[in-house]
Amino acid sequence: MAVLRANVAAAGAKKTDGSGGQANQALGRSRGGFGSKIRGVVTPLGHPVTLKLTGAEAGDSPHLPELIAIAKTEVVLADKGYDSDANQEAIRRHGAEPFIPPNKNRKHAEPYDRHL
Repeated sequence: MAVLRANVAAAGAKKTDGSGGQANQALGRSRGGFGSKIRGVVTPLGHPVTLKLTGAEAGDSPHLPELIAIAKTEVVLADKGYDSDANQEAIRRHGAEPFIPPNKNRKHAEPYDRHL
């Protein structure tokens, strides 16, 4: 068994000069612990177009408009974490068709193709 220890500066603590910190390093606490999330836009073959690093506590949905603004696309495929009226509208404003499975608590589910 190995035990790894890190200095507090390595764990996102602010330095004495005020730089650093969790926000600058995209670190955050979530139920799974201390970490980061990588969000991305990929081509149909899975090649990355853009990546965004956020803290683990950050929700998925608020980041979608910023991600799709970077890429030209006709279709946006995303998981349930990105399902919201605002995201559906942002995708359509971008000139693309949303294919996002609805959250189970949605009163009026948007239709989507399960086989895509």
